[in-house]
Amino acid sequence: MPDQKCPNCQTAYRAGEMVCRKCGMILFDPRTSTVHIRINPDLIRLKRRPGDTHELLTISEHTLQIQIRGLSERLIFEEGTSVVLGRIDLNSPDMARFDLTRFGGHERGVSREHCVISYNGTQFLVTDLNSSNGTFINRKRLEPNEPTPLNDGDELTLGSLTMTVRFSLTESTS
Repeated sequence: MPDQKCPNCQTAYRAGEMVCRKCGMILFDPRTSTVHIRINPDLIRLKRRPGDTHELLTISEHTLQIQIRGLSERLIFEEGTSVVLGRIDLNSPDMARFDLTRFGGHERGVSREHCVISYNGTQFLVTDLNSSNGTFINRKRLEPNEPTPLNDGDELTLGSLTMTVRFSLTESTS
């Protein structure tokens, strides 16, 4: 079968490939597929903001460890970074998103964009994004769009999906 071309950048690809090697465009119609894309957060580093050109400097990073249903996932934050927790939306892929589908997110009432966890240099904050089934810290419901401090060991619940958060400071070089 002849190679097909990416609709975005016209790079040739072979049948069966799901993502363009050049531009990252999804090469299938997500509305007609049952393919689930799973991104390992250990392989993704959150990007620094434009203009940050610190080379060979030691920077502090904070690792947020989320323990969900017996599994543990790690997200690495630098000052000013944030991650949306929710379910994947193949129509608008976003690298700064953590997909909870594989943990039963859909069945447990997790919205596509449920809440956002951010790090402001001194603390982690969680903000409910006006989700349908609410975001809770230690069983206390958060007000939508109001950042709330997140502490080490807190129980974070999205809909009815409960997870425990742990974080620590690590040193890294750029």
